[in-house]
Amino acid sequence: MEYFDVLDEQGKKTGEIIERNEAHKKGICHRVIQVWVMNSKNELLLQKRSANKDSCPNMWYVSLGGHIESKEDNKQTIIREFSEELGIDVTDISDKIKYLYTFKEIVVLNNGQFIDNEFYDVYLLKLDLDPVTLILQEDEVSEVKFVGYNEFKQAVSNKDKNIWIHEEGFRMLFDCLDNYIKE
Repeated sequence: MEYFDVLDEQGKKTGEIIERNEAHKKGICHRVIQVWVMNSKNELLLQKRSANKDSCPNMWYVSLGGHIESKEDNKQTIIREFSEELGIDVTDISDKIKYLYTFKEIVVLNNGQFIDNEFYDVYLLKLDLDPVTLILQEDEVSEVKFVGYNEFKQAVSNKDKNIWIHEEGFRMLFDCLDNYIKE
């Protein structure tokens, strides 16, 4: 079982802990991480969520995402999620994972049976890798691929139904990456 720290509306820990299913059933606020992997060709690594996921199954999504478990910090979560979902040990390069921004979103899914009430801490990792070498966690990720940054922006702009889109979060992502790519 996964347990999360309950957050107030400002994203501060309340001191309470809640089990994952209860948090999503009741819409209790908690924190997650997202890491975007971008290679030297300015392509983003996307993962296709497993058909077994209880939210947005079979949809393309961020390179890596995961809940911050109680007693974990963001860095520990990132290292754990890279290992679990993609089979990569990023311990030695974790200092290269750059914090970008935080956004909050509440989404009601599955006819109200699943409520995402989350603060998303978003990161970027510049990393060249071959997707075929990744060891995917089958109950989380069904496949991965690199997509050109501008192609991804266009798909989001067109509201591609195959992508789980966070409107505010992705607007912030594009603002950050547009500036990052210019550097």
